[in-house]
Amino acid sequence: MNIFQLGNKTLLAACLAAGACGALSAQTPAGVQPALERAALQARQNYRQFRPVAEISFEWTKPVYLSDMVHRRRPGFRETLIDVKHKTTHCRGVLGEGTSRVFTPSVCLRAPKGYTLKQMRLRFANGKTGTGSARSVQVKGDLAEIVVSADLTEGIKGAPLAAVAEGKTLREAYGAGVQNALVQFFMSRGVISARSSRLTGVKNTLRVGDPFYYNGKLVALVNRVPSRLPVSLWGGVSEDGLSLVRVQHGGGLLAEK
Repeated sequence: MNIFQLGNKTLLAACLAAGACGALSAQTPAGVQPALERAALQARQNYRQFRPVAEISFEWTKPVYLSDMVHRRRPGFRETLIDVKHKTTHCRGVLGEGTSRVFTPSVCLRAPKGYTLKQMRLRFANGKTGTGSARSVQVKGDLAEIVVSADLTEGIKGAPLAAVAEGKTLREAYGAGVQNALVQFFMSRGVISARSSRLTGVKNTLRVGDPFYYNGKLVALVNRVPSRLPVSLWGGVSEDGLSLVRVQHGGGLLAEK
């Protein structure tokens, strides 16, 4: 039931190792900045087009009992709740087109040790904020779906979804072109290398839950933030840090190369 209510390598070396930089592979560190600016512009255009990203905070609680503090218990010992600890974690999520669901990586729902989820708070691009409990979320594979009310998403255009068949990677589904798109995606958020970051002054702004679009559709969300361009051992950009949209999330099977 919906219970939400209103309320060090250079970039060149990394790209050559990835084998996925195309024209970018010819650039020296001094030429990184223009490429970053172009990638950032494309990212801003995607955001203006969709505006579906929500900021999510997860509020966790952990009860502290007297037995946690006392090792030797005398006869007549009575268990007593003495405190409740609180912890807040943050992720991003994306509203799916034609749905009442916000998609976020399942890792965001992994409780810190000893904690349970008290509530979630979502803030949308339209300025509206909603809160809800664990009953509003369902984990499906690498993504979780949070049900929200239509009032919260008023005026927001959801992101169209494109699912990848279970067991397939983005490269297997879409071909080598997706690798260049991934390089641009990471670069636009300052994920290059420590040396290149020092040379350009660009900061890593990537967040867990940030969307990755391909061919204008949401195909994956970031499930962890790398400190440098994630190069696969087998060549290309590693997809290990991405949670892919699958069939169970409501997207059609699309493998357009």
